[in-house]
Amino acid sequence: MNKLRFYLTIILPICLSVVLGILIVVLNFNSVLQSRTAAKVDKEKSDMQREISLLKERQKELEREEAKYDKIIEENETIISETNALSAELKAYDDDIARASEANDTLDKSLTEKQAYLSGLSDLPTVTDGKKYALKNGNYKCPSDIPSGKYRAEGTGKLYLKDISNRIKDRVDLSTLETGSYVFEISSGESVNTDGVITLTSLK
Repeated sequence: MNKLRFYLTIILPICLSVVLGILIVVLNFNSVLQSRTAAKVDKEKSDMQREISLLKERQKELEREEAKYDKIIEENETIISETNALSAELKAYDDDIARASEANDTLDKSLTEKQAYLSGLSDLPTVTDGKKYALKNGNYKCPSDIPSGKYRAEGTGKLYLKDISNRIKDRVDLSTLETGSYVFEISSGESVNTDGVITLTSLK
């Protein structure tokens, strides 16, 4: 009985006090731990919000930079398009110049040939007054066979005058003429075709 009283009056209150003290310590520790954890979480949350704010500002800066680059790209595309158009136009001009140059070369060649032809004409033999040419059944070209100039045809045959295209521009039967003669002019490139014996006498 005394032991029970001893336990109830002394040991039990001591044990309860110890347990209660432990509980108080644990509860205080948990409270402190929770406070520190909450403070740490708040600090991390605040830091994260600052980081988010900085990231948003950086995002805005990047968007502004992107807008600038987009504008530059757009301007460059416009310049490239205009450059391509100018290149196409220049190529067209080059083609026109090449065609014009080719045409000019053709004209120069033609002019050279004509000048050579005219120079050749200046060297052709000139008709001498009173000189006679006997033509008999043949085709006679001017100036290789007959110099250019004025002539009197006499005889009994037929005479055909042809132009530079070898077309007959005049025909005469001397046997039907009362005078028995026919006066004509012949130029370089033309010809005289005779049927029979005809004598040509050069005139001035």
